[in-house]
Amino acid sequence: MSNESNNSVSYLESIPLARPSVEFESLSDEELPELPEYKSGVEQAVTVGSQISEFAKSVPQEIRPYIDNAFLLAQLAANFEIQEHGGSTSAWYDKYIEVLENAGWVVESRGDSVREVTGASAEVHQKIIPVLTAALGPAAAASSIVITALNSLAEMNEDQPWITLFDRESQRASANQFQVSYVDVDEHNVPRLTLASFELDARRAVTQILFFKFLNTEATLSHFESKMSINKTAFENGKEIIAARLADRTAGFLTEVKI
Repeated sequence: MSNESNNSVSYLESIPLARPSVEFESLSDEELPELPEYKSGVEQAVTVGSQISEFAKSVPQEIRPYIDNAFLLAQLAANFEIQEHGGSTSAWYDKYIEVLENAGWVVESRGDSVREVTGASAEVHQKIIPVLTAALGPAAAASSIVITALNSLAEMNEDQPWITLFDRESQRASANQFQVSYVDVDEHNVPRLTLASFELDARRAVTQILFFKFLNTEATLSHFESKMSINKTAFENGKEIIAARLADRTAGFLTEVKI
């Protein structure tokens, strides 16, 4: 194993993680949401903390749980970093990407943007969908479970527009932060990732489990985007280490999206 691989393994073994929320620690095994059943040859979406992780049909079933484990580890490490040292959403995102890099993902491109949104929540909603569509590209967007769901939600009662946004893990101070990821494979069957991370800083928000409902308000929508691909050797070296570190943390954080 190379020195670089050794360094990544040591990093994954030692990086501090935020503890699960008290509400999950108090639940019995019967009360916790069921863990996802990863499938082969089908599109699938899974909530991973403050993220929706979507897999194309082409992504092998056997690596899907390990990919989601890496997402969860990155979130918990980034949460710990901000809790201990403070920082903005961009600092959280930097730590998140750092963890994924050590878990075997190679960054191919990164970008960010900030959009001012004034008015009803439906207008915020309308800003999120084209960002995701552009990030995924026409082919992936056309079959995306997440985009289909968001478009369907946009057709609900216009006086009470809802956006599916995952759960209490997305709330950080006055902002609502969440991520959407899409994994497929390239022509060489190498897994590749498109990641969009959002922060919606709104003055008023009503939250419920799995849903945010935004009232008439002014808001700032920040968007960070990365495209990554897997280094198979590094991914294999780290996947069992990550699984072991998360052995007592996945319950309640990973659930399949039923759409």
